[in-house]
Amino acid sequence: MIKIKDLEFEYYERDEEENLTDMINAIRGINFDAAKGDFIAIAGRNGSGKSTFAKILNCLITPIDGTVLIGGIDAINGSDEDIFKIRKKVGMVFQNPDNQIIGSVVAEDVAFGAENIGIPSDKLWERVFDALSGAGLGAKMADTKIDELSGGEKQKVAIAGVLAMKPSCIVLDEATSMLDNKSRWEILESIKDINEKLGITIIMITHNMDELLIADYIYIMNKGRIFLRGNKESIFANKEKLKEAGLECPAVVEIKDKLLESKVLRTDGIFSVKALVKRIKAEHPNSFFLDTKQEENHIVKAKINPVNAILFNHADYSYDKKTVLKDISLSIGKGEYVVIVGGTGAGKSTLLKLIPGLVKTDTDMVYVDGVDVMDKASDIGKIRKKLGFVFQFPEQQLFAKNVYEDVVFGPRNTGVTEVEAEKRAYEAIEVVGLSDEIYDIPINKLSGGEKRRVALAGVLAMQPEYLILDEPLSGLDPEGKQNMLDIIDALHKDAGITIVMVSHDVESAAGYADRLIALSGGKVIADGVPANVFYEMYLKAEDREKEIYNLPVIMQLLIGLRNEGLEVSCLVKDIDEGIDNILKGLK
Repeated sequence: MIKIKDLEFEYYERDEEENLTDMINAIRGINFDAAKGDFIAIAGRNGSGKSTFAKILNCLITPIDGTVLIGGIDAINGSDEDIFKIRKKVGMVFQNPDNQIIGSVVAEDVAFGAENIGIPSDKLWERVFDALSGAGLGAKMADTKIDELSGGEKQKVAIAGVLAMKPSCIVLDEATSMLDNKSRWEILESIKDINEKLGITIIMITHNMDELLIADYIYIMNKGRIFLRGNKESIFANKEKLKEAGLECPAVVEIKDKLLESKVLRTDGIFSVKALVKRIKAEHPNSFFLDTKQEENHIVKAKINPVNAILFNHADYSYDKKTVLKDISLSIGKGEYVVIVGGTGAGKSTLLKLIPGLVKTDTDMVYVDGVDVMDKASDIGKIRKKLGFVFQFPEQQLFAKNVYEDVVFGPRNTGVTEVEAEKRAYEAIEVVGLSDEIYDIPINKLSGGEKRRVALAGVLAMQPEYLILDEPLSGLDPEGKQNMLDIIDALHKDAGITIVMVSHDVESAAGYADRLIALSGGKVIADGVPANVFYEMYLKAEDREKEIYNLPVIMQLLIGLRNEGLEVSCLVKDIDEGIDNILKGLK
């Protein structure tokens, strides 16, 4: 299906007079093969060349050297007709769905690609509805307007649009990064099913190491080269090499290795929670009892804080007659570290936007430090100076010619002196871990991770009391994600800033947050200590088998063991605590 030899690609940058100013060697001598029906995963840190490689597969950019054959067609020296044939064979899903959605209604957008490759109308809509089902949307979403969708729902539409074209190969460029875990695995399972039943070749580029586990073969990229290649057994046995490439083992592999070290497990080569449960039970049959209660007693209760910094008082929000939030009543006290979790379209981002009044309710329902954010008579500018807001896509709030000018813009416009504005900008850039050399770098030269840090620096330069973050970990490689978590944790612990964050990263939420707020269907369904909230979400789910994916992996394992008859507590903060619980249960 795909044969690549000695691939080279360079980005050229020119000034206004078209003089060459810089040359970046993004791909360096890559050799790559994919047979029909292969499922291949490609991982690597930000800037390793993964997305560039993906664009070459779809003929969006042309390499400077090497051989690229797609279905036997020359992708470098081929005619325009050849390029069209390749693009019919290779469907691509980008990280940001806004980059590929053009329709105003869901069904219209999903149909666009298939219609433009000549699918007759009598078969077109059958494809559209099959694709909607495959992407986890369903026929009821067909007439929904695109601007009514959440970011995750838009991503599902983008995936459905490619599925409707029925290509020979699908390239997924971080295509699930905006989805909650349940939605992510629903789509990945659908794609795996398509791969196995229809023989469609899958090339999946991802930062999520757990996703590598479903691939047949894995490539690890580093600095434009293939750094490691092999099956999951060989890749995850190379922990030091992975670390060198800025990556880490999936949580289930880390758990498996710790179970081996603690002698709970005697068998290696296990790469799923279900397989771990089955193996532990097989090796310790005398510790499992059929009369064990499947559900664990727990109390879900939010921390009580005497100072209500942010207050929602029966807040509702609707958009074009569609209810997004319903009867939200909660308070977030100063100094808390709160993470808001929930499925795609649950209303998480909208809830964040209510805090600074970026969207308005019809009645007075949201307060910050006692000030009614929805009241037109309130000094909203004064309130917003206290609130730092980092959007889901950092590029949406970066606009200056270089990093320094973007970060200094905020404090300059708050009335402080130029000296004070510069001081704040320098300090903020340092706090987010960027070097002095980045000051004069144009925004368009930054990687996705660097843009996220610059956006955060611009907010921190305003010296907010509350930091509101919408999916700050999305699109970051494991090393970049850990760096961002460390920065946020330091701002909370050392600077005393209140953190209110939306995240699909349940492992990080469990490990860092003081408190979780879970949303479903625009309502708060649980609020309290992270482990308790995750368990409450699981208990309340209509389909627990799917909801379990929205739990940290160690909790998935503990629930699986408990359901099989092991007396073990599922309410844990991290992997080490979970392993201790398993050891206690087996004694």
